[in-house]
Amino acid sequence: MMDPKIIDKVLSKTASLDEARQVAAWFATEEGQEYFSQRYDRESYLLNEKIISEWLDHKIPTERMKVRFISQLKMRISTFRFRVVAAVIIPFILLAGAFIFVANRAGVFYSEEIAEVIVPYGEQVQIVLQDGTIVQLNSGSSLQYPKSFGLFNRKIKLCGEAYFSVAKEFGRPFEVNLNEIRVKVTGTKFNVKAYPDDDKITVSLEEGSVNIADMNKNIYLLKVGQNADFDKKSGICTVNEVEDMTVHTAWRTKSLNFYRTPLKEILKTLERQYEVQFAVKDSSFLNYKFSISTSRVNLSDILKDMEKVSKIRFQLDNQNNFIVSSLK
Repeated sequence: MMDPKIIDKVLSKTASLDEARQVAAWFATEEGQEYFSQRYDRESYLLNEKIISEWLDHKIPTERMKVRFISQLKMRISTFRFRVVAAVIIPFILLAGAFIFVANRAGVFYSEEIAEVIVPYGEQVQIVLQDGTIVQLNSGSSLQYPKSFGLFNRKIKLCGEAYFSVAKEFGRPFEVNLNEIRVKVTGTKFNVKAYPDDDKITVSLEEGSVNIADMNKNIYLLKVGQNADFDKKSGICTVNEVEDMTVHTAWRTKSLNFYRTPLKEILKTLERQYEVQFAVKDSSFLNYKFSISTSRVNLSDILKDMEKVSKIRFQLDNQNNFIVSSLK
């Protein structure tokens, strides 16, 4: 049996965090539920007694007469009808309010306070959410999330790229809002690339399973080793097998891995990773495709590797920007 003094402190909302957690756990047991039910009945009865005392200046001789008296009052006095209903509702509200207090103290209800992490170009950030989910954010990304998740769901919003290791909670799905689509999981590892200036959103699955829903409520199921490409303009989502998952996750180890990737996408990635700008003289260069895999961390070394396999040249100007031109 839980100490009644601690229960009273919780119900009066004066308990500590540890005390609230103890009572919340005890209320979930059979003994605790029985106590809650009995207390509800007792407080309902006491409120009814108080109502009767306000209407009579003497005691009612029998219980039968008391029941009849209350029923007659319900029928004849409209204002009292509300008070009788209140006699049932009030103790429930009081106890339910105390339960909400317990739940809030124990950290199981949604918090309206939203936190935001913004990662500047050239940086990466790893954070641990309230449920134990680990999120690694790439350069130029932002993440919005509640400081405490809801009782039945875990919802966040991502702009940019991130790798998620989601804590498994089958009764509380984890949902990532990417504006055009939503990714829902229960416990898994996946990468999301959803920069606002990119033409597509890419979701790559390493472990578990993923459901993707678009604005038209179309559902796409991803299995391990697959990725989904959602075209923002057409609204078409295609699911493909991935031969090498590091193409999508190499950024986590400061590496770069591109397979037949247009120069336009490569330059965007380099701008985010190294906080530089590229000026392309001939826009036709942007369609050139490269296959590059490198763990070099020096940008000049990466550009030299690209020059070796193409006719493109990179020249650094005085403002730390690179001019992209063709070798004549």
